[in-house]
This record gives sequence, structure tokens and C-alpha cells, in this order.
Amino acid sequence: MTTEIYEVVKFTAKRKLACRVCGKRFSRAHTFENTINPFNKNAAGVMKGYAEVWRDVKALAEAWQPDDLCTKCAEVSA
Repeated sequence: MTTEIYEVVKFTAKRKLACRVCGKRFSRAHTFENTINPFNKNAAGVMKGYAEVWRDVKALAEAWQPDDLCTKCAEVSA
């Protein structure tokens, strides 16, 4: 059995926020990733290249909105 390894494109988004309950400043980070592979195609049906996959991953990261509760307030509200 052969295993193919596809190139992974990663982008880490970081946000600095203030808790909506207590006002404490904190940060959140999340890594978005996608691979360059034959199944990842654009609207024309052609395999996406590095630049297209990078744009997609970056768009996901820019649209990401983390929860604006600090860890302590999130534990209390749960």
C-alpha cells in the first residue's frame, strides 16, 4: 500500500480580546490548515496551487471570531 503525503498549508490566527464580563485582557490563537492535493479543486475543476490554498486558509483565519469570555468567566457560566 502506498501512502501519499500532501503539502500542508498552515496559518495561525491570533486575537487579543477583553472579556465581556470582567474586562480582563487575554489572547486566543487557532491554527487553520489545508493540504495541496488532487481532491482540492477550484471552481474550474483544476487542482488548487499553493497560492489558492493559502488564500483560502487565510480567509478562514480572518473570518474567525473567538469567544470573548476569559477562562475564569467561561468556567463560571458553564
